[in-house]
Amino acid sequence: MSASFLLRSTLPRTFASTTGRSALRSALQVRHAASSTAQYVPGGPIYKGTVNDPTTFPPPSKSHGSYHWAFERLLSAALLPMTAAAFATSGTAYPVLDGLLGISLVMHSHIGFDAILVDYLHKRKFPIIGPLTSWTLRAATVGVLVGVYQFNTNDIGLTELITKVWTA
Repeated sequence: MSASFLLRSTLPRTFASTTGRSALRSALQVRHAASSTAQYVPGGPIYKGTVNDPTTFPPPSKSHGSYHWAFERLLSAALLPMTAAAFATSGTAYPVLDGLLGISLVMHSHIGFDAILVDYLHKRKFPIIGPLTSWTLRAATVGVLVGVYQFNTNDIGLTELITKVWTA
């Protein structure tokens, strides 16, 4: 009983001194260095190449950032009056308005789906499927744009189709 009391009373004083702290720190460093091949860094080891790496800042570009955000808001705001104007008039009488509506709807959808892919399938976390889905979205967008162009030039057009479906 007296030995355990003596040990309990002297142990905190030993580690309370600066030599005790440095002895404990060096003992932990030796134990850490013996257990792994990574170099000891105060605050913990730093592993590179994982999803925990900080994101690097992209180079400045006019197609991303505030210009990109302003374009998205402008496109979204322009869809409301453009849709109302396309349905108030006939698509066959104003084919340019019908074409602009088709392109705007496809681009609006592309920007929305691209934002989902950037948020949830980032290429740093998913190095194979992330870029694959981005390129799949781009290919699908080009295909839909070709289809909308063909439908507007060779068939009744987007607004006429929606009017017929709505009244059917």
